[in-house]
Amino acid sequence: MTIIFFNPYADTQVKGAARRIEFLRDLLNGMEVASRAILKADYPAVSKGWAESLAWRGGLRRLAYFLQARRLCLQDGQVVISEVIFTPTWHSNMVLTVHDLKAFEPQATRGGMARKWAYLVFARLARRVVVVSESVRADMIRCCGVRPERIHVLPNGISQDRLALARQSLPLAIHYDFVYVSSFARHKRHALLLRAAPIGSRICLIGRELGALEEARQAAAERQGEVEVHFRHDVDTDEQLFELLGASRCGVFPSIFEGFGIPLLEYAAAGLHVIATDIPPFAELSQYVDRFVPADDEPALRSAMQALLTEAPDKNPESARRVAQGPYTESAIASKLAELLRLPRPPSGGASAPELTKARP
Repeated sequence: MTIIFFNPYADTQVKGAARRIEFLRDLLNGMEVASRAILKADYPAVSKGWAESLAWRGGLRRLAYFLQARRLCLQDGQVVISEVIFTPTWHSNMVLTVHDLKAFEPQATRGGMARKWAYLVFARLARRVVVVSESVRADMIRCCGVRPERIHVLPNGISQDRLALARQSLPLAIHYDFVYVSSFARHKRHALLLRAAPIGSRICLIGRELGALEEARQAAAERQGEVEVHFRHDVDTDEQLFELLGASRCGVFPSIFEGFGIPLLEYAAAGLHVIATDIPPFAELSQYVDRFVPADDEPALRSAMQALLTEAPDKNPESARRVAQGPYTESAIASKLAELLRLPRPPSGGASAPELTKARP
């Protein structure tokens, strides 16, 4: 069997989808299962049929990608795993993956009605759907009408290499009071965080621009002289990321909509105290969160930040231990991936994984 990760929209220079694919491919490699990825940079060179080539040259990108996914599904011995919704999801060799349902969230939506329609049709037709949290599973049932027995929860995880970097960051001296790792999108609420920040605090914001950077810069300018804000758009490696996390006391995540919340694991692995909004996906990671605050509640966020600033002068190595022994490590996720793809279970090298989510009455 060969596993094909197909996402021609994913840019290897941008973390997120590409990082998750890399993580899963590493797990498959450890189980001696062949895999390859077709990402944005790979797609132009792949073999194409005449109809796909015509669609690609004519600028009909979605149609071209659909035809390539179909071509891959028809090859014996291959399983195609893809986040691209406009694919032959009904094929037995196709696995649709869904990180979140932004198409149905007014404050975080992208793609408009066409994307929403695509989920209503193609997700419902899918034979197997993989989601990253119980929260997204519930959304798929409620919003798209997907049958529960077709949905499997395979959460994001943190690799052994990244855990090692997190451990190495624990002795670093603290420079920032708060760090926030997330793209600058409006639903991430960077401006809210800066308005809520306690006077005298030092804040590091790490992420790429997705439409809300100027708003965050304006909020920082309004707090000039009260808080110190550093914007970092040049963090390209895990080494750089964990150096900044290691130089921080507390990780914050005030977003109002997410599918999972990998920064919460990263914060905890680096021994940071953690503040997060009480949205459902974050509640699933409650063992790594010190304080929850209601979404869009500036006074509550300010109070939580001030409390940790006052009560938690040092890092929290215990949180790092919980991540290293928890259900989001390589071994735990590998067991769930093996079950999903009907592979032999890998030898356990760490925490045992909870059973793959099955149908509920």
